[in-house]
Amino acid sequence: MKKVLLLPYLLIGFSYTFLLYNKIFFGVSLVLGILSLFFIQKDNFSLRLKFSDNKINLFFFLTIFFFLISSLISIKPERSILVIIYFVFFIIISLNLFNLLIKSEDSYKKILNFFIISTIINILIIFFYNIYESEILLGNLQIYGIKKYKGILSIISILVLLLFFFKKSKLFLIPLVCLIPSLYLSDSSAPILGFLIGIFALIFFKVIAKIKLTKIKVFILSIIFISSVGSFVKELPNKFDQNSIDNQNFTIPISLLDAHRQFIWGFSLSKFIEKPFFGFGPDTSNFIEEGQKQIGSKFTGTMKFIPSHPHNFFIELLLETGIAGTLSFLIFIIILNYKILKTANSYQKNFLIFFNGYFWGASLVNFSYWQAWWQCSYFLILSFITAHIFHNSSKVLK
Repeated sequence: MKKVLLLPYLLIGFSYTFLLYNKIFFGVSLVLGILSLFFIQKDNFSLRLKFSDNKINLFFFLTIFFFLISSLISIKPERSILVIIYFVFFIIISLNLFNLLIKSEDSYKKILNFFIISTIINILIIFFYNIYESEILLGNLQIYGIKKYKGILSIISILVLLLFFFKKSKLFLIPLVCLIPSLYLSDSSAPILGFLIGIFALIFFKVIAKIKLTKIKVFILSIIFISSVGSFVKELPNKFDQNSIDNQNFTIPISLLDAHRQFIWGFSLSKFIEKPFFGFGPDTSNFIEEGQKQIGSKFTGTMKFIPSHPHNFFIELLLETGIAGTLSFLIFIIILNYKILKTANSYQKNFLIFFNGYFWGASLVNFSYWQAWWQCSYFLILSFITAHIFHNSSKVLK
């Protein structure tokens, strides 16, 4: 039995190494690994379709309900329903993987060991590839902007940091040292933003923990946050005829937020107002009228089009699933993490908060939320984090 289990352990543990080669290989290795693990470990496996906490279930099913409404009235129903099926599948399979890992500590430890080895190998491959490519580009005085692993670094970066969460070892300083030049050579801004927001989230949590929150303080903080977001949104471009585009006066410095992204966000939010409650349908922003409009601004360089998604998970969810879907999803994520947080010790809490700050922070400027490998990564990594907390906690996660 133990030799048979080696295959699913390898497939799951090295799934992100397959991601370096191809996103499809990542998905196939991960799904095959998890399903074969369920089959081989059938004595420890019982299919679960919901969480054990009623509050989590309430907002999980509300999210599915509102996403389905958005899908049924979507401008591309077949496209929307497909990504909702993926969404539910990723959550259910991650939930069941977690439940198996807490029943089988040996499986958890073996997969974790392969996962750690894989992460170290991955960043070394990226580092040496970028060094090699930078030497080729040096003759043109351009040693950064190497694109091959730029997007994948968004997930590899947080995996390198999480090595210190799963095990305490000075060996992990090596991948950390390799990560820094890799981010520079790839010109990867999303991981940098993720790190900054992760740190901010951690500081904010520690400050809030020391302050006794009253209803009036929560109300004041909410008003400040909403007002700040509202002021920011007002400064985004809101007219998209050619004359307005040519004469756009950017009050938000383009050195902080590039012109192209300002046009994208402004356009997406102007369309959100047309269908504020349930949106245009998940994964449909590419098909919204004028969604591929040529903006042709001198400030956007070679990027002339409003592309297939807003490059911001929050704006994308608002645009495609409306207020109903977005709020229910965010509350689901918050309650789920709060449940895990209550079981964690202080060291583990720091990493859990940082992980969420990083992932959702990076998601503010990069992929479409419906990118299968990106969305799957959140729930997969969260299941590993939770299993680790469970195995190293005197409390019982119910």
